[in-house]
Amino acid sequence: MKGRVPRLRGVSIALLLAAQTALFPTAVLAWGLAAHRWVAKRAAEIVGASCAPLVGARRSELAERSVEPDTVLRGRLGRSEEVRHFLDLDEYGAPPFRALPRIYDDAVEKFGRELVRERGILPWHGGRLARRLRGEIRRGDWSAARRTAGYLAHYAADATMPLHATKNHDGQLSGQRGLHQRVEAMLGERGLDEYGSRAAAVRVLKPIAPEHSEAALFAALLDSYDAVAPVLAADRTARRGTWVGSPLYYRRLDADLGALIAKRLGTAAALTAALWEGACAPETRASPSARLTPAAPAE
Repeated sequence: MKGRVPRLRGVSIALLLAAQTALFPTAVLAWGLAAHRWVAKRAAEIVGASCAPLVGARRSELAERSVEPDTVLRGRLGRSEEVRHFLDLDEYGAPPFRALPRIYDDAVEKFGRELVRERGILPWHGGRLARRLRGEIRRGDWSAARRTAGYLAHYAADATMPLHATKNHDGQLSGQRGLHQRVEAMLGERGLDEYGSRAAAVRVLKPIAPEHSEAALFAALLDSYDAVAPVLAADRTARRGTWVGSPLYYRRLDADLGALIAKRLGTAAALTAALWEGACAPETRASPSARLTPAAPAE
């Protein structure tokens, strides 16, 4: 409900956030593990019978796979994994960031592989996973497909998180360090149920063929970047006359950001479902925009 502070159980939620920060750099954190699970389960509800062998009674498996990029892959792959979770669009000038080619090989040719990777490769890696998912589905390798689908759900959700589209990912460039954790804390405990109920009202999308997955993820990131300024402004307003993290602070933050956060979460689920359905479609025809196909390096 708008204006209601999430029920953050003081020390317990603080310890949870501290533990997550110790395990993962802020740039890797997104919605939090519970929110990522919610996105995967909601996407499975949307897909339903249109790809029953993938989702069916496997919603819990998909949900658990969706958190592995944070809980497993980051520890295994380090920085090679971290760069898959974001794209700092504002490193490429001003919106709509035309300086950044949407084709990976073109971006590398223009800026160099190391610079492109350092600034994030989320849409290209997501596109690679969408194509891999289609191949696994067509081979009937459903175990591998559910793993890939879960991972794809994670990166699709990251693309809808405003602070994953900017170099100011933790408010560190605007004197608002810790903002990433504070936005995540809004979704803690019962707060996620309330945001989730509103997020479920976001309209579903048409299936997105793997050939168009990079374009869809870029679009999600551009929308996320548009939300960066409101997130920063809400944090500045919420902290006036109180200490950061106080109940009053979170009431104010929820009042200003509740609808935005719910919409971004709903968009994450809708985007995930559309990518899954596109990969599951019996035929996916390339269009003139299929030149988006070149993907990030297979690490």
